[in-house]
Amino acid sequence: MGTLITAEFRKILTTKLWWALLIPALAVAFLAAWGWAALATEIADQVTNDSTFRSFGVSIDEISWSVIALTRAMNLASIFPMIFGAIGIASELRHRTITTTFLTGPTRAAVLGAKAVTYVIWGLIYGVAVALLVSAGTAVGSGSSYLPEGKQWFLVVLAGIIQIVLWTLIGLGVGALMGSTTGAIVILLVYSLVVGPFGELLLAGGTDTPHLAGVLPNGSANGLTGSTASALLVDQLQTLVLDRGGEISASSHERIDTAMRVVAGAPGAFSLWVSGLIFLGWTALFFGLGLLRNARRDIT
Repeated sequence: MGTLITAEFRKILTTKLWWALLIPALAVAFLAAWGWAALATEIADQVTNDSTFRSFGVSIDEISWSVIALTRAMNLASIFPMIFGAIGIASELRHRTITTTFLTGPTRAAVLGAKAVTYVIWGLIYGVAVALLVSAGTAVGSGSSYLPEGKQWFLVVLAGIIQIVLWTLIGLGVGALMGSTTGAIVILLVYSLVVGPFGELLLAGGTDTPHLAGVLPNGSANGLTGSTASALLVDQLQTLVLDRGGEISASSHERIDTAMRVVAGAPGAFSLWVSGLIFLGWTALFFGLGLLRNARRDIT
């Protein structure tokens, strides 16, 4: 297995794909975080300075609104490692360059297992790099009073890194399943950028089962970061209200939580751990299907 993993790393490093996708991923991560942080800061400042709102005595500037920038930017930048995983195997299948690897490896399952380990490591590399640029963009675009504490930041970023690793493996699974670079990229992009986000909004806002959106791949992925951020915001709002002698009813708490999940990009999502388990299940499904498909694929 170690020899196969080493060979996979050598193949990846001899191509331009890893940095050709990493550079735009980092650019998008920084710019998206900067934009969302600046927008959240502008809105929060306007609300804080509004005389009508000030009469309620709630200090909006005590809430870490910039976590919205963290989660939104991590979600968007995860597209690039997903495509990286898909192209990594689909191009080999398309051009039959995987034939030698399959023939010299102990089994096809071992070869695909080595690829999975390799792309998990690359997913971590992408995840950590994206997290650093997202954090930098958020710090630049946000007012200092809206930044989260270190522990809160770490939890959101960690959830984003896990999300990126799993998206990389899903891309690998879809690429292995289809064997077509173009087909895999088109399907993944159309789903992650159009079908997933708009479908989740419709399911969360227009049906009696809003959590159905959180069961889908994109919804459960965004739930990793979005639910973490929304839970933090709801907890801070509740603490502010309670500290001033107020009270939030169960129904109000649910409405606020729903609204925060939408703002954080995770409408209808479950909690962090439930979303993580659901997304892990989708990852295992797609990678398993890719493994089964290539157990009998003609590579000659």
